[in-house]
Formats: sequence, structure tokens, C-alpha cells
Amino acid sequence: MTQTIVLGNKPLRNYLLDVVVSFNRGVDAVEILGKGKNIHRAVTLYNMVVNRLGDSVKLEHVEIGSLLERGRRVSYIKIRISRT
Repeated sequence: MTQTIVLGNKPLRNYLLDVVVSFNRGVDAVEILGKGKNIHRAVTLYNMVVNRLGDSVKLEHVEIGSLLERGRRVSYIKIRISRT
């Protein structure tokens, strides 16, 4: 089972808590999705998760691309991590 966390304007600590709670509830993998101006926040959140959970987290896949939203092209990054 995979859970996707889409970053918005909430503090990164809230999203960090979401990732930790998801892993504690038995989710196999978590996808961190940052669009547009939140791309750098997605990378920062990944680094926070690695610092918090250490070697128990494994980077599975990173996807970078763009998609059409409301007639505009928006860049995104999708970081998939799993618990080892």
C-alpha cells in the first residue's frame, strides 16, 4: 500500500509527522509530491525524514516531470520512500 503526500503551505513538521505516522500504521511506501514552488520543500522534507528515521528509510524512486493543470504547465517532483 502506498500513500501520497502532496505538499502545500503547511509547516514541514506537519508533513514529517504524516510520513512517520503512515509508516507506523503499516504503509509500505510513501510518495512525497511537490509541485511548482513546493519542489524544494519536497526535497527538504525527504532530508528531514532521513535525518529522523535514519537507515530505516530507503529511497526507491525519484520522478521529475511536468503536467498540465488549468491550462498551464506545472513542474513536479515525486519522491518515493519505503521502510526497510
